[in-house]
Amino acid sequence: MTIKEIEDLLNGLMRGIDKKTELTVEPRAGTEEPGVTVQLRRDRRTGSLQCAEADLLAAQTDLMRRHRVRTALKRARDRMWEAPGYIFSTKVERQELPGGTSFHPFQRARGRR
Repeated sequence: MTIKEIEDLLNGLMRGIDKKTELTVEPRAGTEEPGVTVQLRRDRRTGSLQCAEADLLAAQTDLMRRHRVRTALKRARDRMWEAPGYIFSTKVERQELPGGTSFHPFQRARGRR
């Protein structure tokens, strides 16, 4: 399979996910298993994905393999929008409620008996 055929296949799958995301296909170097590295780019966000050549060959004929490649592309695209968080932190993260309001539960004051 040539790089042009791989690029056409991946472009077709990517257009179904997001038309504005550009992708660049390069042969994977430094490994024994043949494959490609796909670079995704939209505005200032970037992402990458590695695909084996066997998966891409099977994606041309098998719908299940095609769906797996499409799902991998979609996950790589979705990871571009994730906010990087701190790995090691002692601060407790609290999720904010929609609308920007904080929730304080009603506490009944107990009077004297």
